[in-house]
Amino acid sequence: MPYRRKFLTRAGYTTLSALLTMGFLQKDKQKEDQSTNYIAGTYTNVDSPLRQVAAAKGKRYGAAVDSEFLLKDKDYANLIARECSIVTPNGELKWNATEPQPGKFTFESADAIANFCQKNNIALHGHTLFWHMGRPDWLPYPPTLEMMERHVKGVMGHYRNSPVLKSWDIANEIIADNENETDNATYGLRKGVKPELIRDLFKIAASVDNTKKFYLNDFGIEGATWKSSRFLKMVEYLKNSGVKIDGAGIQSHLWFSTAYGFDAKGFSSVLKRLNDLGVKPMITELDIIIDTPLPDSIQKLDQMVADSYKRYLDLCFAAKVDTVITWGITDRHTWIRHPDWMPKKTYRGNPSLWKFLRPLPFDENLKPKIARNAIAQAFQQAP
Repeated sequence: MPYRRKFLTRAGYTTLSALLTMGFLQKDKQKEDQSTNYIAGTYTNVDSPLRQVAAAKGKRYGAAVDSEFLLKDKDYANLIARECSIVTPNGELKWNATEPQPGKFTFESADAIANFCQKNNIALHGHTLFWHMGRPDWLPYPPTLEMMERHVKGVMGHYRNSPVLKSWDIANEIIADNENETDNATYGLRKGVKPELIRDLFKIAASVDNTKKFYLNDFGIEGATWKSSRFLKMVEYLKNSGVKIDGAGIQSHLWFSTAYGFDAKGFSSVLKRLNDLGVKPMITELDIIIDTPLPDSIQKLDQMVADSYKRYLDLCFAAKVDTVITWGITDRHTWIRHPDWMPKKTYRGNPSLWKFLRPLPFDENLKPKIARNAIAQAFQQAP
């Protein structure tokens, strides 16, 4: 069974330094509708599981999970089973985990999650078939069409009749972080990736199993940014090409601060454009970091995290988002606290500040934080 560190180092989680390009960290691009005025919210305790609170509004709450922790940490597994109606594997369905050698497939870890989901009536979101990271050493980027076809047939074929896996991130993070990292100005794709290749990837997926929901997933699109405009153009290209694309995954690894506002108008425009294209937006990897100036207590920090969740989810639900997945559920198992992936800005190299990395709804002791009540309230108040 692959261990967590193996997934972290080989699956290649998005570094927080890259997240500085995101729509919520744009000190040099303040919008008229942005505001840094901070007013703390009030949230009542909600005892019902988040999955139940969400379901009451026709929505779903879920989290990214790790097969090792599900098998070895009973309390963690029970928390996931109680709170989640959908989960995403951290790294168990990425290329290096499922096809470590050409044409040789393994699904032990991913199947462990699928079995857990079936036992607990939880949907499984497949993540991911195509990514520039999380790939074995032998695999070039981008892969050849032949490599992609073999991989998609092997992986999607394995889960074709799964009673729990109903959706896939067909491609993940294909848009470059900025204009200097692309050779395609129109769509902003990572160097070497052609729009026709992504089109053909979606076509291959549909030929294997067109009963699942297909998503294009990316980060840095949570506002009116260069990257979000290219992402929207790529979605439009796929739609106009006639391929099956049902939704857009908005990762939402977010930074918030009292020192600068967030582009609420820009983010709402992204959501509106996706809906206008007939592509359902889904929040796929949500977690929240508070940037400097940091408060003087954990209690105040947790309040800021909770308020950030509430404000963000209010915008999402106003745009008819029906699925919210946090990237983890407890601060006990968050990639943000891993030394290799801790944000360089503010936190890395400053151990005294690590206690302020509290991005998820439950603390390291699996106790609910105020953020959980904020999430619950956002679901309850959703239109």
